[in-house]
Amino acid sequence: MKPSDFILNSDYMSIAQVSSNTFTLTIAAGSLTGQNYTEQNIDFTIRAQKGASDRIMISKDGGRYHLCSYRSLNPNTDIYGFIQLTRTSANNMRAKVVLENYSASTESYPAMTFSIKVSSFRPPNVF
Repeated sequence: MKPSDFILNSDYMSIAQVSSNTFTLTIAAGSLTGQNYTEQNIDFTIRAQKGASDRIMISKDGGRYHLCSYRSLNPNTDIYGFIQLTRTSANNMRAKVVLENYSASTESYPAMTFSIKVSSFRPPNVF
């Protein structure tokens, strides 16, 4: 059975999407000296949804979306890192981008653009 098979006054309970946001984050190209790292924290204002759970999808440079709040990055053979999204408060979503240079020499990394979709879902009220 599908949810559309039920009438409005049915006992069928389902989660409900209560908000949807899309953010764009651009990291400028740069260089890292040997055995060094960079960390960037970018905050986005997001609507508070009491009792809701977030679903986060991340796309890098126009590629396909990945359902995750943590995504590994490998912009070149010696630089590795990640992007991680967390709610730091009811109204704030933080994107943390860390890039690390594992070689002994200075290495460059390209500019990266991330598209981040955050949807909040509220579970059915069973009480």
